[in-house]
Amino acid sequence: MLKRLLFLFILIAACQREAVPPPGPPMKEGAPPMPMTTSPTATMATSAQPQKLTGFQTPESVLYDADQDVYFVSNINGQPTAADDNGFVSRINPDTLQNDLKWIDAAKPDIILNAPKGMAILGDNLYVADLVVVRRFDRKTGQPKGEIAIPGSTFLNDLASDGKALYVTDSGLKAGANGFEPTGSDAVWKIVNDKPQKLASGSDLNRPNGVEVVDGKVWVVSFGANELYQIDKGKKTNVTKIPKGSLDGLVHMGDGSFLVTSWDGKTVYRGKPGGTFAPVVENVDSPADIGYDAKRHRLLVPHFMENVVTIHSLQ
Repeated sequence: MLKRLLFLFILIAACQREAVPPPGPPMKEGAPPMPMTTSPTATMATSAQPQKLTGFQTPESVLYDADQDVYFVSNINGQPTAADDNGFVSRINPDTLQNDLKWIDAAKPDIILNAPKGMAILGDNLYVADLVVVRRFDRKTGQPKGEIAIPGSTFLNDLASDGKALYVTDSGLKAGANGFEPTGSDAVWKIVNDKPQKLASGSDLNRPNGVEVVDGKVWVVSFGANELYQIDKGKKTNVTKIPKGSLDGLVHMGDGSFLVTSWDGKTVYRGKPGGTFAPVVENVDSPADIGYDAKRHRLLVPHFMENVVTIHSLQ
């Protein structure tokens, strides 16, 4: 009888005990908050969960500006092929995660921004791919500083810089009755002193999307196939197959590997050209043009269809 009463007491005590959630990660003190134009939320996660930033509108690309220590997020805010002058660029403090949501805003009379996608930094400027032009803004103030038209382009997508020139992909797409339709303008361009020159073109590029420049070599992933390849003397070469297709973001890491996002796989893969690419983050919906914060070892993933950006610890 005593054993039964003791067991009952333990059972009741266990049922009444409240679960205590684990504490979230500590916030860094002393970092000045950035002004907020809206109230997007930042969900601080446990070590097994990503941090989540909300409040965006069709976020396509995230870029880390190491010199200023800020994140930029391009927001299409509509259809990716629409010249609706409705886009904006957000500016985020990496420590507090406070967000100046519409830091660059097409609603302002002096700014045109239709469907902003890939971004790159060169000198004191932030460059943004926008349909058929590359727009230039002051990277510190957000003030517009002109544009560079890319002749014959239809769907400028990602941007990269090697510190001397810009590189931009044209995925060769337009809006059709049943979604995207090909235009035949698939190409990779190089821009030097505001003058664009075509590095490669043709249907074999398979809707070029993410682009990176490493030691003078131009690397591209294709949205129309599961390929990572290099552009050399106007040709596609050094092709590596990624496990799944509809590839979007491309980031080069310090160890020589690449991070690649796949819409089909709902995955961020990591690997080296000519080798095997393995998942590092899985179950991510519509992962677009990723960024990487090397200071904090953070992978920054814009979720195109979900209007969120997730932050993943990646050592």
